[in-house]
Amino acid sequence: MFGWLLRVFSYLYHTILCLFLLGVWLAADPVHAVPRLAFVPFTNEHMLTGVLLLSLAGLASTALAVTGIFRFLFPIWTGVVLWFLLSGYFLSGYTFANADAFRNAVWLTLGAVVGFVGGLLVLRKRRG
Repeated sequence: MFGWLLRVFSYLYHTILCLFLLGVWLAADPVHAVPRLAFVPFTNEHMLTGVLLLSLAGLASTALAVTGIFRFLFPIWTGVVLWFLLSGYFLSGYTFANADAFRNAVWLTLGAVVGFVGGLLVLRKRRG
């Protein structure tokens, strides 16, 4: 039961994150604005394309895992997201604007840690 909850959390977390990234792309692309996302490792020149590709890749890997078609891609995706958040916020020279920004980054990263554990549980054999 606990493993099922972790998997569901992971699916929801990554779906919401990817929909957020897709929304950022949809808002920024028509006006040619460059979004400032500290956890995404792209230069300003490639930011819009990178955000779009990340959102589509994440949505595809989540959909494939939920349907059981190809579940081995999802743990890789969750690991990549966790690495992006850790390296973008905490292992780089990024400085937080205030305590709230730091707190939000910590919560986002903790969610990615739990999502990563849930992503690994996708690989477990199902009892049936």
